Amino acid sequence: MEDFIYWSMVHKIWGVKCNSLLKYLIQNISGEEFWHLSLQEIKTRFPTISQEMAYDFILKREKLSYKIEKEKILKANIKIISILHKEYPERLRKIPYPPALLYIRGSIPEKNLAIAIVGARKATPYGKKIAQNLGYQLSQEDVQVISGLARGIDAFGHLGAVEGKGGTIAVLGSGVNVVYPRENISIYKKIVDCGNGCILSEFPLDTQPLKINFPIRNRIISGLSDGVVIVEAGEKSGSLITAEFALEQGKEVFAVPGPISSPMSKGPHKLLKEGAKLVADINDIFEEFGQLKFFEFEDKKVHNLNQKEEAILKILGVEPIFIDDIVKETQMPFGEVIATLSLLEIKGLVVQVPGRKFMTVN
Repeated sequence: MEDFIYWSMVHKIWGVKCNSLLKYLIQNISGEEFWHLSLQEIKTRFPTISQEMAYDFILKREKLSYKIEKEKILKANIKIISILHKEYPERLRKIPYPPALLYIRGSIPEKNLAIAIVGARKATPYGKKIAQNLGYQLSQEDVQVISGLARGIDAFGHLGAVEGKGGTIAVLGSGVNVVYPRENISIYKKIVDCGNGCILSEFPLDTQPLKINFPIRNRIISGLSDGVVIVEAGEKSGSLITAEFALEQGKEVFAVPGPISSPMSKGPHKLLKEGAKLVADINDIFEEFGQLKFFEFEDKKVHNLNQKEEAILKILGVEPIFIDDIVKETQMPFGEVIATLSLLEIKGLVVQVPGRKFMTVN
């Protein structure tokens, strides 16, 4: 641990731009020894290090304290592993330019199958429910779910997965000790405490969530997975970057179709036109990996519906419908429609969207 604290401080000075150099240094010198080298010793022993980087290191290391960094790491129970470490994820080790160092909070068991669930931050109720259902169902089958802890699809994928036995990994675009967005701090804590998941980052401790970090982060999400599922995404969504990384890394790309009128369906539909596999349920994912024979899809939730609930569900779909139209179609009194819709929401079968509209979640 002590040696990697020194490497984490070197990493903090140079950032992720030194990835290849850091890997080389870890292979050839201890972190403590490198930390105490003079400028001349660095130039002599490691001539590939530019003069600018060497000066930068000498100047900035005086501002860092080994004691403070060690206390910070131990207090947050952060594990630091290098690409040479046996615990380094094998899937990630095989991608182009894998991170030299990983910072981890929680446990990182590797599963036989790992699937990333990513999508829009401005997700619709439909997308959120699909992400949560997929996350839960995959995790229940001991599949590890990977995502980025962003608001929207990522968050709901994690929420579903953390309840299952497969667990989940949240890959950050910040330091592992910087929760972003803050609204997801409860999910962050659940993942750390669940026993079969972790928070992971390649960025040095205390790194803030700069915009430039997220495309870099996305290659790790795809790198940790066997396939990437895009649930919702706009035309220029960062999730499409993750899909591109997945293709470059030889991973499978899946997409969940959505309402054709929704801007959040444009990304998945574009991918489907380009050859991504359509996901209607998790059988579609298992089939791609030849595991369908080991899995029998079953909806474990049984909903006892009365006649009014069945009548409303028959006319609802993934396209939102005005409540007045529901009243007209069912010929039920307005009060009964409101009461029945409320019960369906409690059962998780219907969601309300802005404009007094309702839609199903499946």
